[in-house]
Amino acid sequence: MPERAAQGAVAVSAQRVSKTYILRRERRRTLKEVVLRQYAPAERVEALRDVSFEVTRGEAFGVIGSNGSGKSTLLKLIAGTAKPTSGRLDVHGRVSALLELGAGFHPDFTGRENAYLNASLLGLPRRAMDAAMPKVEAFADIGRFFDAPVKTYSSGMYARLGFAVAVHLDPDVLLVDEVLAVGDEHFQHKCFAKIADFRREGRTIVLVSHDLGAVSRLCERALWLQDGSVAHAGSVRDVVNAYQRAVGELEQRERAARGEVGARWGSKQIEIVHARVLGGDGAEMAVLGSGEPASIEIAYRNNAQVTDAVFGIYVYRDDGVGVYGTNTLMDGATVPVRGEGRATVRFDALDLLPGAYDVDVGIIDPEDRYYDYLQKGLSVRVIGGTREVGLARLRHRWEFD
Repeated sequence: MPERAAQGAVAVSAQRVSKTYILRRERRRTLKEVVLRQYAPAERVEALRDVSFEVTRGEAFGVIGSNGSGKSTLLKLIAGTAKPTSGRLDVHGRVSALLELGAGFHPDFTGRENAYLNASLLGLPRRAMDAAMPKVEAFADIGRFFDAPVKTYSSGMYARLGFAVAVHLDPDVLLVDEVLAVGDEHFQHKCFAKIADFRREGRTIVLVSHDLGAVSRLCERALWLQDGSVAHAGSVRDVVNAYQRAVGELEQRERAARGEVGARWGSKQIEIVHARVLGGDGAEMAVLGSGEPASIEIAYRNNAQVTDAVFGIYVYRDDGVGVYGTNTLMDGATVPVRGEGRATVRFDALDLLPGAYDVDVGIIDPEDRYYDYLQKGLSVRVIGGTREVGLARLRHRWEFD
């Protein structure tokens, strides 16, 4: 089923779009094959299969997925640099695309000349580009290289010029691929600020990125591609969370294959039935925003009429660096142990810096004897656009006298 856009004019519409490439395997041919013009059988590669979605005019739309999932192919189809094998793809308005490095640039032309070239290819009048050129040059901020052949550019300079040109061509639809990853941090912040300006101006943005924090911050809705097909589409929060949950499950399976699954031990007099990470709305989450409310829920079953128990958690980064641990005894919490129940520790603000974290959950008696302990019982990813470094965000303020 196509993901329906919100009410409003549609900027991009894809209906059961597929893209297949024909690849011929290169190998040395025999004399007989040359004479008879025999070739190795071609290999069909389905880059996209039955992809359907809509992007509303003025919307910021994210496309996520692992490498090779078809994200860049989809952007090429929207940009018009490739055609679908089947299905229908409609794009309304002028499209400006920032795809792979150097795409659309002539290596022997200068940055300025390439800006004019791109404008002419999109049908933008020369006088309009004359007016925009000072802004392009200032945004790219590559100094004298703006009038040097682009074949002399570094990858970062390519990215600067490409983005500066793309956003100043007066596009109705802006396509941005992972190319921004090569820019320095200051330039990335400039780009994200410009994208935010585009949103306020009511322009349409399609963003492909592995930076899930950026996608979550900039986009309202998103599409997750997996092996060329739509795995999930909807609100950016739902899509990013589904993707992160799948990544977490894959990592757990890979850990199991390597023999790295967390151990479990204890008498099971009180048994952990399940443990979950919950967001501020109470929904189970695999990804959380830094600084957002969160909870860890431990559901238990009392198998031996135990009346005194201590519930605890220990959080550590996925490289093993400890972050935080606590339990009900340390916190002086009263624990009413029942036959079955849930113990929940709530964080008004989960002030972890972005990264992957594991959580041990356990139930012990007051003498530190284990009822049940799950090592690496939970995994969670924290995302966010913070520039801070370290493990945690320490709430603070600056004062000057």
